[in-house]
Amino acid sequence: MRFQPDTWTEAVLRPLTMAAADAAAYVEIMAPDFRFLFAIALAVGVLATLLRRQPRDAIGGPAGPRPRVVLVLLAGLALAFVPWLATTGNGRYFLVGLLVVGPVCVGLACLLPVTKAMRLALVVGMVGLQAFAVQQSAPLRAWGLAAWTAPPYFHVDLGAEANAGPATYVTLSAITYSLVAPQLNPQSRWISLHNAPAPDSGAHDAGRTAAFLDHAQKGRMVLLAPVVAGMLTADRLPNADVAKAIEGQLARYRLALSQPQSCRFLASRTLAKMGLGEKTEEQSANSGFWLCELVRLAPGAPVEGSRGRRHDEVFRALESQCPRFFPAGGDGASLAIRLGEVRSYHQAEMKAYVYDNGEVYYKYNRALNAVRVGLAPDVVAGRSRIDCANIPGRSVLPWNRGF
Repeated sequence: MRFQPDTWTEAVLRPLTMAAADAAAYVEIMAPDFRFLFAIALAVGVLATLLRRQPRDAIGGPAGPRPRVVLVLLAGLALAFVPWLATTGNGRYFLVGLLVVGPVCVGLACLLPVTKAMRLALVVGMVGLQAFAVQQSAPLRAWGLAAWTAPPYFHVDLGAEANAGPATYVTLSAITYSLVAPQLNPQSRWISLHNAPAPDSGAHDAGRTAAFLDHAQKGRMVLLAPVVAGMLTADRLPNADVAKAIEGQLARYRLALSQPQSCRFLASRTLAKMGLGEKTEEQSANSGFWLCELVRLAPGAPVEGSRGRRHDEVFRALESQCPRFFPAGGDGASLAIRLGEVRSYHQAEMKAYVYDNGEVYYKYNRALNAVRVGLAPDVVAGRSRIDCANIPGRSVLPWNRGF
């Protein structure tokens, strides 16, 4: 994800937005970070002291940190902001800066011409306030889908599959369940098709998907999909509705479930414990994965249900209006959904929707609601346009955000 500040004001005030309660500086989790504001405030205090030319022992004291070291680290941290904001603005790609800013805050506090007790109080106060913010955002609980206790960490009753030969395992869900991989043949290969561009989509990296699948078709291909609650047959296999939905997702990649359907149910105690609330005994017993054999469709075989082409003209109009947020072609052909089509633009974290009744919407991933653009004929004619400078939910100043 790229931050792409809409104005230089937003870039300069990035430390302020990182401290906001809904900062999402690390994208997946709300994790407010006050340390950069602390560093700025302390730096102002130290700078004011230096400008007043206090005696050397007033800056840090004989047992305190060397001013030059702290100020060099502060300058390096400030300079590092430039390439970071110019590339991603995502906290996970600024780990060096995030590790350095804490010691910089402590060093700056120690350079202030105040008593040792006051310095200690400042440091304890900063640590306490930041710890409170992290605890309130609950990042550890947010990632706690399953507890890792002892090997194999993620239980799946693989049965004969555990000793099967190498295969290509395909997943469709956003979570890849990669902890299952070490329990299978080490020569197996894995691919998640959740965000992978279709081979014939013309999207970036579509060639890599095609090359991987072309190599995979030489051996056994298997779908690993988490069970959908309430959508099982009496034998705990996917019912007709689920099978149709899976076929629709696989069709973009010219894959299909082997016929007659060859699926098996794999129980998982880990999945039984995941999720919100207590599960009934029946729900726990039906928690697990479907393991389904796959086949490749011939290049000339018809592909049904997954791709949409009826509203390409509307998507092209949106892309011409805001190429920054809707890059031409998106992530490939549109997907057919109920009563319309949707096209994803993962690099910009956007989606565009065109419904069969003519309504056109778009949604930024972190915004709560979709935004109506207008009717399809008006969008194509240019009468209805997206306000590209005001995308609700974008990473802007807290008081300018729309949700």
